Amino acid sequence: MSGPGNKRKILVVDDSDLERELLIEVLKGAGVKNEVIQARNGEEAIELLGARYKEIGMILLDWQMPQMSGLDFMQAVVKVPKVADKIIVMVTASGTAEDKKKATQVNPNLAGYIVKPYTPQSILETIQTYVDVQ
Repeated sequence: MSGPGNKRKILVVDDSDLERELLIEVLKGAGVKNEVIQARNGEEAIELLGARYKEIGMILLDWQMPQMSGLDFMQAVVKVPKVADKIIVMVTASGTAEDKKKATQVNPNLAGYIVKPYTPQSILETIQTYVDVQ
């Protein structure tokens, strides 16, 4: 199965270089062919999204980041019509039901909520309908 954004780039947003690298390894290991671009924080992600919104189909987003959190990022994105429909999946250590509820209140169209540490299987199950998998 493939969704409309399946050929577009995946934006990975996490302040940890290691976490970004791990997630990209999981994607590549699962056979995801989409190009991946990275942002170290919410502000950088906003800039990238503003400049390249037509290319980006999905955002894998960490919650806990300095300056602008993943939640703040989502609050900004859902208010902008041309990027409000981007597929966003939270990949976070914030595993409480309360946090999950907060995230879906901010973004009712949240495509997934994955808690770290995650398994490659959980990532793939969440995103497979939105990406180009070989």
